Amino acid sequence: MGDIDPEIPKRLHNGDLEALREIVEHYQGSVFGIGVKLLGSVDDAKDYCQDVFVHVYEKRQKYDPERPFEPWFYKLALNLGRQRLRKRREIPKSDAMPKEITGEAAEKSVVENERKERVRHALQKLKPKYRECLALRFESDMQLHEIAQTLGISLGTVKTRLRRGLMAFKEVYVKGGLHEVY
Repeated sequence: MGDIDPEIPKRLHNGDLEALREIVEHYQGSVFGIGVKLLGSVDDAKDYCQDVFVHVYEKRQKYDPERPFEPWFYKLALNLGRQRLRKRREIPKSDAMPKEITGEAAEKSVVENERKERVRHALQKLKPKYRECLALRFESDMQLHEIAQTLGISLGTVKTRLRRGLMAFKEVYVKGGLHEVY
């Protein structure tokens, strides 16, 4: 993910709604992807995504324009996701919409939807600290040092969480485990 123009967060800090629109355009895909991975459903991710940007605007005065924007932004987004996870304990069901297709395309679609559902289900079995690291690395394409800065943890801890998260994901995905891993 490319950095946003440094002037945009400064304008947001001053209450510029056009700056908020630019931030939404720049980060909405990443935030939505994180929402799906953390919360497990498209509907929850849509609500989460909207709430993140409202929350960013409400908390804009707490952002220090002299510091990098992304770590502050993603920390705020992840904290909101953590709040939602604490409020519920169930694993959401799939939001895949049925499509009318036939033949080979139907088979490919079914296989792809099943794979996506298995990935989503496996991610939901991981502890949130592992899901967060995996989402930031693979959904937001953040570098390890950026993840460390965003989460306020050491680089070594990021590496450990990514490694353990990937191992746990593999275990759940391959074996289809039914209980929380690690």
